[in-house]
Amino acid sequence: MIMIEDNIATIANYFWEKSIDNINRILSDGQIKNFNMNDYYYLAVIYQLGTPNFGDVADALHLTKPSISAMVQRLMKNGLVSKIQSKEDKRIFHLKLTEKGTQIIQGDYELYHSLANDILKYLTDKQKSDVTCLLDLVVDNLRKKQAEARRGEMQ
Repeated sequence: MIMIEDNIATIANYFWEKSIDNINRILSDGQIKNFNMNDYYYLAVIYQLGTPNFGDVADALHLTKPSISAMVQRLMKNGLVSKIQSKEDKRIFHLKLTEKGTQIIQGDYELYHSLANDILKYLTDKQKSDVTCLLDLVVDNLRKKQAEARRGEMQ
């Protein structure tokens, strides 16, 4: 068991190191000083949602709309997010990652893709199927834990 934990820790640490290197390449020194772990998470959520409105982001992050407004202002100041006014309803704004914001998140997705390819090249088709099944089970379990945690926060 410890071996699996050590391997997971090594992979996680590798991803963090490469992610930080990517952020340092993309952002200026001034932007880096104003960038934190929460900002990274916010960018990842916006990226996954596409072009969400403030309410979508508030729901996904379990934050209030005023909190989202403050977060968006900070991310906009760093040139990582832009607001796009809805053509249908001028009261609604959608969020979109800028090129810099997209580069930060896509850099990590490239790392994930590279690791997946490295793993898959050593596996038979049956093993690939088994690994996919295993990862699906792990992800489903993680999502259940997240949902339970959210329900606990609401009570």
